[in-house]
Amino acid sequence: MAETNRFGHHGATVPPQSFWQALAGKARRAFLCLFRPSYVRMSLKRREGECDMCGKCCRIAFDCPFLEIHETHARCRIYHLGRPTPCQAFPIDPRDLRDVGGDCTFRFSEPPSPVRAPEGELPVWNPSPLAYPGAMEEAEEG
Repeated sequence: MAETNRFGHHGATVPPQSFWQALAGKARRAFLCLFRPSYVRMSLKRREGECDMCGKCCRIAFDCPFLEIHETHARCRIYHLGRPTPCQAFPIDPRDLRDVGGDCTFRFSEPPSPVRAPEGELPVWNPSPLAYPGAMEEAEEG
């Protein structure tokens, strides 16, 4: 039987990542939030569960300077002041769960099957607006 950590979760079922793999995951999430916000929004629609404030996502590769660890939970000192977008979006997709050893209360439903363009038609390319609040509404109005 797996050990239970101080937050009541069972031990990781996925081998821990190396520092460089974890750092690459951080860079990937930052890239997705900046340059692929439509992918992030689509993926977050498939995310299920709630954060249990374990703080594991704040300790990937290095400890976040805003993280406070308490006996039963972790706390972000800037949670209500505006956390960075990658922090707000974690986990973006199932791949991110590996960075916390698979021990996360979030899960993802199966992705919808891709919609294919009818034969002979090219798909419409629509660049994603920048990731900031209200970007989609401004893009639709303009």
